[in-house]
Amino acid sequence: MSDRRLIEEWLPIAELSEESTRERRSMTALPPVYYLHVWWARRPLVASRAAVLGSLLPEDADRKKFLDVLGIHGDPVTASHRIAVAKRSGDHLGPNPYGYKRAFNYLPSKADKDWIDRVSGKKTHGRRVLDPTAGGGSIPMETVRVGADSLGNDLNPVAAALLDATVTWPAVHGSVLYEEFAELGQEFIDRAESRFDGVFPPEADDISVVGYLWAHTVRCPYCLGLVPLSPNWRLAPDGTGVRLRPCLGDGLGSADRTCGFEIVETVAKQSAGTVGRGAGTCPYSDCGRVIDGSEIKQQAQDGEMGHQLYAIAYKKRVPRTLKSGKRGKDRWVRGYRAPRASDDNSAEIAKMLKDKLPEWLALDMVPSERIPDGNKTTEPQRYGMPLWRDMFSPRQLLCHGTSVEVFREMLDADRKAGELTEVRKAAYGYLALAMDKMLVYGNRGCRWDNTTGTIRSMFDRHDFAFVWSYGEMAPCVTGLGYDWVIRSIREAIADLQRLLSTQDPDDNGPIFHEDHDSPRSPPPNKPLVTCKSADNLDHIADGEIDAIVMDPPYYDNVMYAELSDFFYVWLK
Repeated sequence: MSDRRLIEEWLPIAELSEESTRERRSMTALPPVYYLHVWWARRPLVASRAAVLGSLLPEDADRKKFLDVLGIHGDPVTASHRIAVAKRSGDHLGPNPYGYKRAFNYLPSKADKDWIDRVSGKKTHGRRVLDPTAGGGSIPMETVRVGADSLGNDLNPVAAALLDATVTWPAVHGSVLYEEFAELGQEFIDRAESRFDGVFPPEADDISVVGYLWAHTVRCPYCLGLVPLSPNWRLAPDGTGVRLRPCLGDGLGSADRTCGFEIVETVAKQSAGTVGRGAGTCPYSDCGRVIDGSEIKQQAQDGEMGHQLYAIAYKKRVPRTLKSGKRGKDRWVRGYRAPRASDDNSAEIAKMLKDKLPEWLALDMVPSERIPDGNKTTEPQRYGMPLWRDMFSPRQLLCHGTSVEVFREMLDADRKAGELTEVRKAAYGYLALAMDKMLVYGNRGCRWDNTTGTIRSMFDRHDFAFVWSYGEMAPCVTGLGYDWVIRSIREAIADLQRLLSTQDPDDNGPIFHEDHDSPRSPPPNKPLVTCKSADNLDHIADGEIDAIVMDPPYYDNVMYAELSDFFYVWLK
């Protein structure tokens, strides 16, 4: 055959574009790679498979069969037009107007792989595909799924770790890995739970705290009042919010000028925001002056920026009684309350952290590194965070340090007992990624989403944007904290194993499933992951690669190194 490949002659761009968009359209059922760990430029799986397959097939390969192997089992372009027309007319086209499941769910069958071998004139297994800048791992993953040998490389060590977690570990260890991680994750929660006693104030049995809401504070340079900074005081879309109750103390210049808080039920009753366009507004009636942005930054850099608890979001259990008189399923009703004096235990936390921090720093359990100057890393430094650990409030840092302490103890115990098998090592790798997920939702850059009533990740944007008011999640709350992140990692493992399985399912059913007990056969071709410069892949011999498929780095569009150092200083 000619060495000219299909991708050089043709690709179904319109179909791939629509199917790639469809792949990400459901934010509650994304491919499992999205739930595993933050990466800032994940490529669609269907487009990645098209690039790999199009690079292996000859230029005259059957184009209809190519679409079929991609999982595009209909006409997504026509379906998209029909959906657009139906939206305008108000027609309902049913739960799946495309007529087939999203393409990334489709696992190429043995017949598909036999076809690839036949038209290529070469066995797919044994053909080597290299991605030298593999990042989040979509291309290596789809290389394995079409039956070729994957060589994935990235210069960034965080990306290299994610490549192993995305492709290597689920492909090599099969279903036993799911059980190993489930057991390890539960052991971690059981051990950590007692360590967090006293870190958060106790609540009644029928109350579950969703988030502690804090506002950064500065002193008004004109009246010395403590100013809680927030662009608005909305808590929920129904009008629930916060009204400030400024206490004037003994007048201008007195140290006891502070704000109290009251929960109100309408937007009209909420206080105006105290910060906008980087400048603050003093909320005290006898002052009310503008606090320049440079003054706010200077106080932050001088270590004088604090934080003040202004609201607590919670769920209250409401018992339900059936008509028969029997107890029904309880309902959880969301609510908000102003903080009580007992809710802010900052003094106790400061003492606990002071006792622990020297040992943690000596043992490298919390990061000691400075945040380097860079494109994105200057923002936290502007607001008084010169060290990576400064991106966490004292209570958040205490919780993350405690988590690392528990992780190290478990790892050391397994190592001494000789129980650190390869599958156990992989399970610890996933546990480290779960701890990373808590870092993402447990720092001073997390905001309270007043539309959904949830705490949002710091990396909603590809930067370290400073937020004036932030939400804090407790690590040990049923359904939240580690309970949530470990469950999400566990589900991601199960679904990665399904996507990478070599068994030939007829249904290619929904990606999110309850039954994790069916055995999964690992593929025969173990992926190879390396962490080195892409211009010096000295482990690869000349003529050893059948195709190089890569999504090139985007210069300074996404600052991968600066952003991933947030994780690296903990993962190391």
